Amino acid sequence: MLNIKLDRIDLKILLLMQKDARITNAALAEKVGLSSSPCLERVRKLEKAKLINQYRAVLNADRLIQHVHVFMEITLEKHFAQDFVLFEKYVCAMPEVLSCSLISGDFDYLLRVIAVDVVHLHSISQRMFAAEIGIAKHFTYISLKNVKDTTEIPLEELLEARQQTVLTEFMTPGDSTA
Repeated sequence: MLNIKLDRIDLKILLLMQKDARITNAALAEKVGLSSSPCLERVRKLEKAKLINQYRAVLNADRLIQHVHVFMEITLEKHFAQDFVLFEKYVCAMPEVLSCSLISGDFDYLLRVIAVDVVHLHSISQRMFAAEIGIAKHFTYISLKNVKDTTEIPLEELLEARQQTVLTEFMTPGDSTA
């Protein structure tokens, strides 16, 4: 999981950078209370530890092109390892698939897809079935409104929840200090 120890400054750097990856090193250093050189060393350490995977621009699809966001539930015909590998390899090569998650429950995968319209969506579905990648059935749900879409990880909330979980594990049955 984590092979380096993070302190509050490292966490603050991560929080600030995920909100604005274009922040200058000087501005970042000022916000975390360091001089530029030690701040840059910390950023490089976080990159080397793969805590920062990449820097990218988040495009505004609503302003770029008319489109629909779609969720697809996919159920595979068979459930052998090679079936999952085949499906995942194909889906990873499809640019219209924005995300794909293996799910527990009544179906196998949940995909988030972008298409210009329902005709384009239909052609995406047809391509998937024609590729013979083991799809038994799929259900499609068109998103009417995107209420929230973020890539930011709520670090502070997750760390606080983890700390509460650890504290709860060490409480005695009669202790009510939590």
